This record gives sequence, structure tokens and C-alpha cells, in this order.
Amino acid sequence: MSGLRRTALVSGLVLAAVALAAPSLATSVTPADSALQVLAPPPIPVTPSPRPEYAADMLAAGMNAVPRGVTVGAAVLDLTTGELETDGQDVFYTASLSKLMLVVDMLDRDVDLSTSDDRLVARALSVSDDNAMNALWEKFSGPAAMTRVADDLNLTGTSTPDDPTQWGETVVSPADYAHLYQHILTTMPQDDRDLVVGDLSAAQPTAADGFHQFFGLLGQEADVYAKQGWMYYGSKLYLHSAGVVHDDTGDYVVVLMSVQPVTSVTAAEAAVNNVGASTLKVLAGNS
Repeated sequence: MSGLRRTALVSGLVLAAVALAAPSLATSVTPADSALQVLAPPPIPVTPSPRPEYAADMLAAGMNAVPRGVTVGAAVLDLTTGELETDGQDVFYTASLSKLMLVVDMLDRDVDLSTSDDRLVARALSVSDDNAMNALWEKFSGPAAMTRVADDLNLTGTSTPDDPTQWGETVVSPADYAHLYQHILTTMPQDDRDLVVGDLSAAQPTAADGFHQFFGLLGQEADVYAKQGWMYYGSKLYLHSAGVVHDDTGDYVVVLMSVQPVTSVTAAEAAVNNVGASTLKVLAGNS
């Protein structure tokens, strides 16, 4: 065994010879030494501590910051461990979040994309261009695409809009949308993943329709990319921010979906900003 070393007893003559032959040794064996010298056992290996899990704390911090009068549904998914935390809120209209769902269906089916199609995808994901989405929705069977994505990824809270022309009225839950990102980042081929992440990362502060889209996750000082959504529906404003934040502790999918009274867009964005800031603050305090 590597932890033991045996030293034989030797006579004084042999000891003297050893001493002459090896004067550089720091120690020598004396008659008083034990015949068996037992070294200290090797240290017991220390099992590394489990990786800290922040998803639950992130979700709780975000939900604690929801202002009165605003309905928020949220989900946080740790892409390293697969841990998913959700507040259990029901489904929401997607608004522009359905644009990413359609692109995922297109890529998963490996449809042939023309140069023009590539440009439409880029505009739909980066500046949330509704005209680009209208063209893609019609060409690539949008309502059927929502059904395929829901079935293929087992998104139980996802359904197609009642009016097949209204892609913003696709229904999805925060947990389902978190799983959509998980599919993109852990299952899709690298080329497809790079296309999606690249287009989302090219988001501009002002969307194609003039709406200020740097709110929620994109309103934070963080390494993040996201798909944003906004839609007026009667007296309600749907305002969503769903993306991926990179941190020293790992990568996390954060989905924030809100519906609030139509009062002030600035106030509505501030509410989602506050929830997003509180969610990501957990990571900032543990990096």
C-alpha cells in the first residue's frame, strides 16, 4: 500500500556504512526506531459541495417585487441542472413571443430558407418586426406550427389562437416557454442554436413599430439576450420579457409574463423592470 513504508532494523556496522554512503539523508534509523514505521494516512478526499441552486431564490425575489394591480407569471430554469421553478400562474397570450416559437418549428422541420426568409427571421427576432412575422406565419403554416411545437416539446399549456390569423393570441405558460429555450440550447443543432441566439442578441432598443423594447431582462445591466413581447388587448397590456442570462454561476432561462391595465406604458415597463432587476439581483449577490 502506498500509505505504508517498511524500515528494517540494522546493526551498528551496517548503520555506519549507510551513514557514510549517504551523508545527505536528513534522518537515519537508530536502534530505538520501530521495526515498522507507519506514515500518517493520506487525507480523506473531500467531496466538492453541491453546485448552489439559485432558481428558487430568483423566482421568489422576482415575485416579491410584483406591484399591486399587475399580474405576473414567471419561470426560472437552471440550464446546468435542469431545475425549473415556476409561480404556477396560468397561461398568457404570447404577443410577440410566438415569433420565436414559429422559428423553432421552422428549424426543427429543417425547412428550406431562402435569403429573404433568413432576413425575415432576423427581423422577427431582433426588432420584433410584425410584418416579417406576418409573412413567415403565412408561409410556414403558423397555426399548425404552434401545435407541432406544443406536441413535440410536450408544452401542455400551449395552444393555437382561436383566430388563426392572430399569432399574438397564441397561448403559452411561463414554464412552457422556459422549456422552449431549454430545447433551443440543449437539443437543437449548433448551427440552429447559433442562428437563434445571434438574432436575439441583435435586439435594438427601438423595435420596428417604434416601441421601446429594452425593458424587463433587456433593461438590466447583465449578460442577457431575450425575446420581448407587447400587445394591447382591450383594456389590458400584455408585456413580456423572456430570455437567457449568463452568470459566473451558470446560465438561467428567465421568463416574465405580465398583463396590466392600460395606463402608462412607462409605468408598465417600470413594473416589469423592477421584477427583472429583483430576479437577477440574486445572481449579482452570489457571483
